[in-house]
Order: sequence, then structure tokens, then C-alpha cells
Amino acid sequence: MYAKLARLAILAAITPCWCAPPSASSWTLARDEHFELYSQLDQRHARPLLDWLEQARAVFLNQSIVPTAGIPRVRVIVFASEKDYELYRIRPFSDGSYVEQGDRHYISMFNGDTERRVAAHELAHALFSSAGVKTPLWFNEGLAEYFSTVRVFGTNAGANAEIGGDFSERRQTLLRRPWIPVPELIALSSEDSLRADRERGEVFYAESWLLADMLISSPGHGAKFEALLDALRSGKSGEEALGSVYGESSEEIERDLHTWLRGRQGARPIQIDLGAPSAGASETSGVPDSEMRFLVADMLAASGQVDRAGAMFSDLAREQPRDARILAALGSLALQKGNAEAARDAWKRAVAEGLADADIAYRYALLADEAGYPKEDIRAALERAVLLKPDFDDARYQLALLEKNAGNYDAAIVQLRAMHSVAPARAYSYWTVIADAYNELGKRADALDAAHRAAQHAHTAAERALAENLAYVSQTDFAVQFARGADGRAEMITTRVPHQSAEDWNPFVEAGDDVRKARGALREIECTDGRTRLYLESGSGTITLAIADPSRVRMRNAPDELTCGPQTNVTVEVQYAAPKAVSADGLVRGIDFSPSPALEK
Repeated sequence: MYAKLARLAILAAITPCWCAPPSASSWTLARDEHFELYSQLDQRHARPLLDWLEQARAVFLNQSIVPTAGIPRVRVIVFASEKDYELYRIRPFSDGSYVEQGDRHYISMFNGDTERRVAAHELAHALFSSAGVKTPLWFNEGLAEYFSTVRVFGTNAGANAEIGGDFSERRQTLLRRPWIPVPELIALSSEDSLRADRERGEVFYAESWLLADMLISSPGHGAKFEALLDALRSGKSGEEALGSVYGESSEEIERDLHTWLRGRQGARPIQIDLGAPSAGASETSGVPDSEMRFLVADMLAASGQVDRAGAMFSDLAREQPRDARILAALGSLALQKGNAEAARDAWKRAVAEGLADADIAYRYALLADEAGYPKEDIRAALERAVLLKPDFDDARYQLALLEKNAGNYDAAIVQLRAMHSVAPARAYSYWTVIADAYNELGKRADALDAAHRAAQHAHTAAERALAENLAYVSQTDFAVQFARGADGRAEMITTRVPHQSAEDWNPFVEAGDDVRKARGALREIECTDGRTRLYLESGSGTITLAIADPSRVRMRNAPDELTCGPQTNVTVEVQYAAPKAVSADGLVRGIDFSPSPALEK
């Protein structure tokens, strides 16, 4: 959120207005591969702004702070003036805002002196959000402020840009006003206090800019910026990350900041060569009144202003009662307000009217899942989103999770493998889901490969441990085993055994057994006084073994009937637990009978 907090008077509370955006008939759309620019500006202003957004995007990606994969198309709504923007201002004191809903990404702003700085700040938020990593408030706003300093100089032959350096407005704020102590700054998790106190908000943005600028640009900190990103991605707090990466306390960081500020006056920005301008295709068209009203309502819904958005959608529904997008949007809002019955009714009507908006279908699926709707309803919405938009990776991923949790592992794999790309922030969970599904399907090699890939994307010890466990599962089989409980009684427990040894696994071997094998001729089975003994003639002599419980002896190729007494022409291999006392017999755990001569023939 870009805030110009120096304004002396601004409405902290906005009087609701459900009318269409002012001068709606004058709205135009200029779009290309990455942006949809809706504006009340004439083409002499709108087209250069679209070109500038593309160049600013290229600058941000040049800095390698955000990954290029998974960056969304952004909708930029530019009002003709601050007066027009005021009716739809999302946050007090804000000259621009960024909000998202599913894969809808909105920047709203107005034409003015700071237009491009506001656009750069909000575009930075859109790109950071696409990475899917939660980072502290000071880091998000500080980086956005740093990127708001971008300046692009284009010619027909090529373009160059600069970023960073002296940010005079923010520097002057820090010279004139008391600072927020750095430990307090990096602990802030909400903008609420900043909205309530204009001067505190100004200092927060200025100080966050200075901290980001120092961490990126200073010789002592810049070399470790990637390590800081990794630390924040791993879930460390701001203070933990700064301490682990730079070896400094927050108080020491604050001293560094004061020193850094003194050197920023007149500081030179970083120069970036953007090369030849992009020749990407673009188009321009007018925007119908109803479409702009829908977009603004959708943007308000994304910002959490459910009542305002609902009123606008309701007005649209009265005019266009069979518009599937409007019905679905009303259903989503009803669900957000806890009215599940109204939500389901609106959704069903939207489907009946041939809903053709994949984004709304996906958003509904997420809200339906949060509300505990039947899985069939959620699956239907996700399947419709994928049908309408085959490269809708977010919808495919959610559908894959739903299928896996329902035990439909083949279907889950199909959805995951059909994804167009996997954002770095999702890579770990993506590969763990694949590994788990392949394990359930018994596809060991595929599961092991996916588990290794998950380990490569793990950020924490817990994530690495889960990846290692999935690899272990892929190489082992589930088995059961008898063990002795605390009371000495035998009980069945579960365990896992190496896959290659699964066929030879004997569940009756107990933990602590000294297991041995002997092969030879079975001479006699003695059954006396409720005890059973085997006399085995082996190469080392006669071995006496006891059977404590015949039901706990694994037997293979056993004859249909075994009788007590002398045995003839019976060759066996016996697996037994060696006796723990000199006078005791070994305990039989398994007997493998050799096939009879008749069968061998």
C-alpha cells in the first residue's frame, strides 16, 4: 500500500456510494501479456503508462528478488483524479492499493504527480505476493518503497533504468521526526496502528525504506541479502533472521541505519540496462459500464469490503439477473458472511446459467472448502475452473489435494502432472504430495524420486524430516510383528521392513531375538505334557527346539497334516530364537518344508 500521509485532511471514513465509477463511458482498456490497464485516461496517457509498467516489471525481475515463475497478470485501475478515486479508496490515507482474490490481482490508483511511484510500489506488492512467501510487514513495505524509486528512461533504440539511491522525501521524514525503535519496527504485524496515527505511519514507511535500502545496497549487508530472504522464507521472525544472517542485534542494526542515513543524501542509484524495448502484442478497447462496475465491485470484495461489494453486485444482478458471473460473486460474498444456503443457491444458479469464469469458480471452491461444503460441490467447482482454463495451476493443485485426501491417488497425480509450472514457494508441498500419492499406488521408484525432489526444496528441519520419511516409506513395506508388552504378554505391533526383505519377513520374530537358521532332516515331533519339541538332524548334530505356541510359527510348504512322533523323509529349514540359558531349548519362529520328491518331479 503506497501512502502519502502528509495530506492534512482526508476522509478517514468513506460515505458508501453504490453508483457506477464516474464517467463510466470514458473507461478504456489497454492490455498486453502481463497487464490489463483500465483507465479514465486518454490513449496519449494510458499507452505510455502500460509501456512503463512493462519496463518497471523488467527492472524488478532484473534484481532477482522475486522468481519469474508464477508471476500473475495484474489488473491496474487508474481513476482520472483523486476525487474520482476517493469513492473507491480502499484504505484511508492511501494513494494506491494492491489486493488479490484467487488469481485476480488488482492495483487501484489515480492519475497524479506520484502516479508512477504509486504504481511501482503496488506492482512490487503484486510480484512479492506471487512468490507465495509470508514475510514481515516492514520487509514487504520496505521493499515496495525501495522499488518505488525506479525510474525508466526509454528511447526507440533501447531503455535503461535506475533504482535506489537518495529518496529525499523519506530521508527528510527521518531527519525531522523521532524514529520507531527498530525492535518495535520489525515486530509490527498489522497496519492498524499506522492508519490511526498519520505521523507514525510516515515514519514507518520511511524507516522501512531505509532498512530495505541498506540491506540491499550497503557493502556490509547487500552480499547477504539472499541469505536473509532464505531465513525469512524458513519462517524465522524478522529479529531472528537479521540476527542469524548478519550476527547483529536489532540495536546494532539501528546504529547501522543512522550511519547509512547520513550517507544517502545525493547517493547515486543503481543503473540497469533494459536493452531493446519489448515488441509484445497489445490491444486497446472500450469498457462497458457494467464491466467496470463488476471489476470495481470485485476489487472491493477482494479488499474485504463485503457490504460495499455486495451492494454493487446486487444492483448489477437486478439489471442482469441471468449473468452467471454476478450470481457466482454474490454466492461467494454470501459464503463469506456465513450464509451457506444463499451461497449455494447463487452458485447453482450461476452454473445453470453457464458460468464461464474460471477465476470465480476457483474462488467459490476455496470459500466452499472453508465453510465445510460437501466435497462433491468443491470438486465440481474446481473441475469447472480447470475445464474453462486448462492452465489454471492453482485450481489443479487444489483439485489434486482434494483427490489425494479422498484416496483417488491416480486422479491426484494426473492433476499435479498437468500443472503448467510450479512456483518455488509451492515446490516442497507439490513434491511431497506426489511422493505420498505414488507411495500409496506402490510406484516406489517414482515416489523415491519425488521425495528426493521435496528434500531439495525443504526449508526447515521438519520439512526435511518429512521428505526423508517419504523416501523411507518408498523403500520399505508395512508389516506386523509380535512384541512383548510391559506385562510380558505378546502383542501385535506394526513396523516397516526393507522392500527386498518383505517376502522373507516373519512377524513372529520378536524384538531381542537372536535369530538363527538350521537346515536338516526332521527326525521327530515330540508332543508331551502340553509341550511340543522338534528334533532336527543337521550337519552339526541333533538340535532340540521348542514350539511355545503353534499358532505363532510361520510355516511354508507345510504338508496338509503333521502328526506327532517320528518323521521320515522330511527336510526342513528352521528359523529359531537361540536359547538365553544353557539348559533351555531354542524357540521355533518359522519352518520351511522342502517340496516333496513327487512335487519336484
